[in-house]
Formats: sequence, structure tokens, C-alpha cells
Amino acid sequence: MKKTNRTKLISLIHAQKSTARLDDETYRTIIFGATGKDSCTDCTQPELAKIFDDLNIVLEKQGKEKYRFFPLRQPTQTETVRIRAKKILGTDWQARLDQFIQTKVRKSSLSCLTQKELRQVMGFLSAVERNAKK
Repeated sequence: MKKTNRTKLISLIHAQKSTARLDDETYRTIIFGATGKDSCTDCTQPELAKIFDDLNIVLEKQGKEKYRFFPLRQPTQTETVRIRAKKILGTDWQARLDQFIQTKVRKSSLSCLTQKELRQVMGFLSAVERNAKK
């Protein structure tokens, strides 16, 4: 399963519960107090952040180290094109991608493309992928 910021935050909240040695009733009371909900599963990301902060306060009062949450960074569209090109075009992906960009999009490199042109490159990659499966 791919880890998202939401699943990462829920995992950290469960780790905080264990570190703080909270029983289930106390844990659910903290969740309800922060969000008005009974479970992390029902919470939005901002609500999960509130629970996380409240549990850090509990840990701090217990003299334990607080947890830190580092959100996962989403790749840019340019990075996504680069990753997909490596996967689909193979070992000479850079040369093939540059050739398409220079001949069809008429730009010098991937880094010069607009969002619309990046979508055009993604279309090219999808076509190559479809043709490879035939």
C-alpha cells in the first residue's frame, strides 16, 4: 500500500498512543475531544493534525519526547514525466524523450515545458506504453 500523508499521520498517532501508554478509552476521549469523532478513520487530515498535536501535549506532560510529522512531498509534474519516461522508454529514455520534445513540442528540454506541454508529453508516453502492450 502506498503511504500517504494521511496514513503516515494515523500511524504516528497510533505510535504516540503506545508511547504514552494510553488505554483505548482515554485514547478515544482525546480523539473525540479534538474532533467530535470516535475514530481516526473518520477524521480529515486537519483533524488528524489536531489529534497528533494533542497527543504530543500528553507525551510532553509525561516527560516523553514529542513526535514529529514530516509530510510527504508530492512530485512535480516534470518529475512525474521523468519517472514515467524512465519506466516506459527504457535505458535510452533521456534521448528518446528529448527527441520527442525537440521535434514535436519544439522546445529544447523537459525543464522548459508548460503544464499543457507536459500533458502532451504524458500523452506520448501513454501511446508508447499502449503500443508496447500490443
